[in-house]
Amino acid sequence: MILLLSLAFADVPEYTYIESGEPAPFSGRLFNDEASQLIADQIADATDRCQIELDYQIGLALTEKEEEIRKLKSSHKFEVQILEAEVKAKVARIESLEELKTPPKREFWFITGLVSGVALTISIAKAVQ
Repeated sequence: MILLLSLAFADVPEYTYIESGEPAPFSGRLFNDEASQLIADQIADATDRCQIELDYQIGLALTEKEEEIRKLKSSHKFEVQILEAEVKAKVARIESLEELKTPPKREFWFITGLVSGVALTISIAKAVQ
């Protein structure tokens, strides 16, 4: 099969230049069937090449945008984790400050205040007599 491909021969495209006033009604080029087929093939190939290049560029742009989206999502996730850690630290700080704000033994301070109040009242009453 490979040897038979070398037997495929094609005619060389021929281009003829004419000037105005010769049998053609315009100045330009005349070409034979092989030349016109070559131009038609080039036009068809150009359309395919254009479509391939367009698909490649679109794929490249989509890949770049997907990478950018992935990076943004990763950055967002990282920032959310940092903020959540800060919130947890602040909640722990608030809880520790609330523990410092209230006396740890309310009953002790109530009984101490009651006993000292009663003792002060009795000592004032005896002093007045």
